[in-house]
Amino acid sequence: MNHILDEKVVLITGGASGLGRAAAKACLEAKAKVVIADINEKMLKECEEELKTRWHVGPLRDLTAVVADVSDEVSAARAVDHAVHTFGKLDVLVNNAGIFDTFDPVDTVDMQIWNRVLAVNLTGPVLMSKYAVKHFLDRKATGCSIINIGSIAGLRGAHAGAAYTTSKHGLIGLTKNTAAAYLQQGIRCNALLPGNMETNIVHSVPGTINESKLKICQDILDVHPDYLDADKVAKSIVHLASEWSETINGAIITADGGFTTF
Repeated sequence: MNHILDEKVVLITGGASGLGRAAAKACLEAKAKVVIADINEKMLKECEEELKTRWHVGPLRDLTAVVADVSDEVSAARAVDHAVHTFGKLDVLVNNAGIFDTFDPVDTVDMQIWNRVLAVNLTGPVLMSKYAVKHFLDRKATGCSIINIGSIAGLRGAHAGAAYTTSKHGLIGLTKNTAAAYLQQGIRCNALLPGNMETNIVHSVPGTINESKLKICQDILDVHPDYLDADKVAKSIVHLASEWSETINGAIITADGGFTTF
């Protein structure tokens, strides 16, 4: 994929699996220096070793990993500090970490699940962006950007439960506000909204799934039943992280194979 991220430092949350793992591989192939952050220490170590050995994507100095809970401010700040300390700077933040809900609408929503989903899916990107932007501003560098990984659930109302849907709608608002707030400083912020992917987010459901609501969502998804390939979606992340997309800012971009055209 060319060397379009040569010498850029990219921090990817939720980087140990699924789309985050695919994005790490794609960024390394584009010659970026990559920091993968994840709350799951075991999976993080496995991912780090796989990227370093199986795919032979680059020398060991091009990749590092850090355990991070994006919903915790101290942990989020530490992840950004780790990237800067390791590579001397940070150029791109990919807010990919996310968890799913139980498909419950508001009348049956469990508030513990609501709070946890919002903490990871929305507060997490706020905290990570807060410390990434502070670094961007301190450097007075151009070409820095944030890529928020949303979902087509951020555009519709019937693709998930109340918690997940709200978190992804909120992420779109955060994207637009961040892009507008730092336009003059040359910091870009965009949201990429993938469609249905076969990733481990389905295993992050924190409780018993509301089967009746899940069936409604599944009936909608059956219009476009094929799972998207995370490796292909990851190419869009690389593009948004590169100078090739320097005119793209505040954009909400679907990567759903055309699902939202139905």
